[in-house]
Amino acid sequence: MKRDIVISIIFRVISYAAFAIVIAIFLTFILEGFMYFSPEFFTQFPQMGMTKGGIFPAIIGSVSVLLLSLAVAIPLGVFTGVFLSEYAGKGFFSKIVDTSITALSGVPSIVYGLFGLSIFCITLGFRTSILSGSLTLAIMTLPVISSSVREALQAVPRELRESAYALGAKKSEVVFKVVLTAAKERIITAVLIGGGRVIGETAPILLTGAIFYSTMMPKGILDPVMTLPSHIYYITMAYGQSAQWMAKGASAFLMIFILIIYSTAFYIRRKIGNAHK
Repeated sequence: MKRDIVISIIFRVISYAAFAIVIAIFLTFILEGFMYFSPEFFTQFPQMGMTKGGIFPAIIGSVSVLLLSLAVAIPLGVFTGVFLSEYAGKGFFSKIVDTSITALSGVPSIVYGLFGLSIFCITLGFRTSILSGSLTLAIMTLPVISSSVREALQAVPRELRESAYALGAKKSEVVFKVVLTAAKERIITAVLIGGGRVIGETAPILLTGAIFYSTMMPKGILDPVMTLPSHIYYITMAYGQSAQWMAKGASAFLMIFILIIYSTAFYIRRKIGNAHK
């Protein structure tokens, strides 16, 4: 009994320490950058060597890349998860797909960036553009969404499927009208987690879609964009102390954006947990 208590205390201390570190990181960036927030900071282009102006084009670029990435990744991820959960069975091909998705989850983001540069920017001729960056990030997010969708579908009670079959429903109707509907909140959570990863990535978008500075908004998906992570990176690496305030402000805004996404995902997951109690 004493041993169990000691182990419980150790794990609690480790959990609280990890939580404290995460909170400290978020508060450090947010508090340092929050003082630079103003209407001009969110509505103007950078000016005078990044010493004045704002991050408006970086915000628009990040949102554009995020939306296009999810538009590609969500259908692919959902259908891949459905295939693995409902149709693949335990055959050789399903094991290959499952192993490939697991392997993709561990690939460094810079490798995805090099892949996108080679395939989308050069081979397919999309150049440095929103499309190239979004497709690269969509592939990077695919394992997260597909694995989460598979787990969400497998968590749906077997009785629900059997009830639908007993009423004469076909397998496609059971999967897409019953099982997917029952798992929709878990799927939304997976999409939000994938979106949080997309909005914060730097290396892939640096190689495939981002530019240092733009004096106009992109006219289409084949134009390059500024993004928040790449903007922070460029300012930090290439500019002096007089421009660091913009990097701090952009970092604070990006952290708040990511915090909102993950908080929403956590709220939905907690809601699901309470519903099953």
